[in-house]
Amino acid sequence: MQRMKLAALGLAGTLIVNSAYALDARISQTQSLEIELQDGEGGADARPLRVRDAESGKMAQVMLNRRGGAGGPLTGFFIIQFFIGDNRPRVLEFAAPGKAPYYAYAVPGGAVQRIVLFKSADELAKFVAENEKTTAKNLGAKPAPTATAKVMSPQTIRRLEKQDREQKRVQEKTQLMLEEEQAKQRAALLEQQAVLSAAEKKRKKEEATALVNEADKLYTQKNFVEAEKKYAAAVDLDPESDSYYYRYGVSLYKVGNHNKSLATLSMADVPMELSLEKDYYVALNLLKLKDYDKARKKLIDIRSENDPVLSPTASFFAGNIEMQQQKFPEARTSMEYVLDNSQDPQMDRAAEDLLAQIDKLQSFYESKKEKYRFTGFIGAIYDGNVLNVAENNVSTDVKAYRLNFGASALAIWNRTPTSDFGTQIGVSDYYSTDTSFKDNATLQTADPLQFDLSLPFHKEFEYAKRSLNWELVPTYKSIFMSPTGGTRKEAISSLGVNTTLSAPIQSDFLMAGRLDVSHERSLLATSVGDDDQTALRYGFTLLPTWILDLKGEKSLTLDASYLINQAEGRNYRYKRSALGLTYAFPAWWKFNGSLRGEYSSQNYDEATSPRIDTNPIVTAAFNKDLKRNVNMLLSLQYNAGDSDEDSYDYNKFVVTSLFTFTHSILGK
Repeated sequence: MQRMKLAALGLAGTLIVNSAYALDARISQTQSLEIELQDGEGGADARPLRVRDAESGKMAQVMLNRRGGAGGPLTGFFIIQFFIGDNRPRVLEFAAPGKAPYYAYAVPGGAVQRIVLFKSADELAKFVAENEKTTAKNLGAKPAPTATAKVMSPQTIRRLEKQDREQKRVQEKTQLMLEEEQAKQRAALLEQQAVLSAAEKKRKKEEATALVNEADKLYTQKNFVEAEKKYAAAVDLDPESDSYYYRYGVSLYKVGNHNKSLATLSMADVPMELSLEKDYYVALNLLKLKDYDKARKKLIDIRSENDPVLSPTASFFAGNIEMQQQKFPEARTSMEYVLDNSQDPQMDRAAEDLLAQIDKLQSFYESKKEKYRFTGFIGAIYDGNVLNVAENNVSTDVKAYRLNFGASALAIWNRTPTSDFGTQIGVSDYYSTDTSFKDNATLQTADPLQFDLSLPFHKEFEYAKRSLNWELVPTYKSIFMSPTGGTRKEAISSLGVNTTLSAPIQSDFLMAGRLDVSHERSLLATSVGDDDQTALRYGFTLLPTWILDLKGEKSLTLDASYLINQAEGRNYRYKRSALGLTYAFPAWWKFNGSLRGEYSSQNYDEATSPRIDTNPIVTAAFNKDLKRNVNMLLSLQYNAGDSDEDSYDYNKFVVTSLFTFTHSILGK
């Protein structure tokens, strides 16, 4: 068995199948992957394939679909998403369920990494020899001894783009030469036929017809190699028959001789009812030859004919090309056409998956070019104890309905391939009513109006063969409240900074650490003496994350933090330690779910009346992108506060719904 090595492109990778689902904001790179299973035996038009990470032993299952009709290869386009860090190669194994792993080869070059799978070492060796011989002949380059995708510098990218242009030029020249050669060969055969006697001409035509009948049977049996030979012989015997050239051209496609297939199909005049099918095979040949621009144009032309069979399939292939070329609106149009017109449930499911993938990829690539981002949010909340107090200590009902709303704007002033720096401003507000939807001054004392200004800076750099991600965010906040009811006034202002450093430890384990330091100034009239809430606050949080599956849909994050609030007043000095665990998973109806448990302890050991407050919290949250720029969040939370002093005991149940709207303006 030959294992397939994918160098991590400077990043530790996890395979994301039929989805670009973002595990979290620390993911920063994707790689397009085309898997092709060479399977001339035919069989089912779709087949599952298991992808196993050799290091972790974890597996993902993907679905390959047959391309080009019976006997064609089984293929699929997928995305690998990489974490910042670990430069070690990723070793992937490919196998059918319950079968031995396939022999794998990565075809060098191309924006899409093409992985070709074979059942035997002999098939692999033959393919590699033919591929590398062709590459060396066309490009004047030595065959690559290994198939490895690497981090590419700008100079390398420019060199590969130049090489790609040269390869296209050579391909076009080769194609023209083949078409001229085929035309000359047919002309010569026609001249030879013209001098034959009528009897001899008839005999050859009958012999050609017999060969075509045999070839048709072989074609039906998926024996394309022998069928192609007999079609070729029939063409030599009867060069006048255009239908033979069409059959011959299709059989050449089936055996993988795509250049000659194109040249042969160009000479085939077919009846009107076969013209669209001919165009379809021309497009498939162009796709196989990686002439993606011409293939896409031909596929879109086929789609425009609205043929119930060929047009949805053509649109599906066109959408794949457009997705790889980052033409996301066009790719969305192509996949929507498939959903509206296809009668194939498997193709429909694949198109739905690719639509979600297109949205994720578009967001990802736009984030790399984003100059300005505007975000607005609004949500309704039920809070069972909005004042966080023991209910027997207050005379009013503490249950409330709350409206939470706000907006923010982000501007990126400087961006490089490894860093960005910007300014963000934001405002958020709450408005509370009692459970009869009536204003209540006591409840509204807990409604903060917050303004904030931050200067986010992000930098990626390499250390000890690992790519690290560093974020530094200085922030100023101002909070307005009405502690006694009435008009809100500035109650708190704070100036602080938080910084986060993250790096992968293993392929499925990421470690991050965050440091928070801030000075909070209390402007409340009651904030004096031992009750002065003005404080210097600093703390540290560790955030290890385990990736639980190759698809990156399941993860487990632990957060352990310790914080010191060094207040001016002794009654507000405390030390807080907290431990939380979050499990993220794919939920129903394409929601992303998370379950979180947290336990914290807050020690007021310097207070006039020392106490320790403990606070267990359980949260279930579900979010979903309704559109590419619209997200919905639903969460349920139970919060129980326990203290050495009964007056600080409380419990609450909170239900939250939140809708977020985002609009980006891209730079050049």
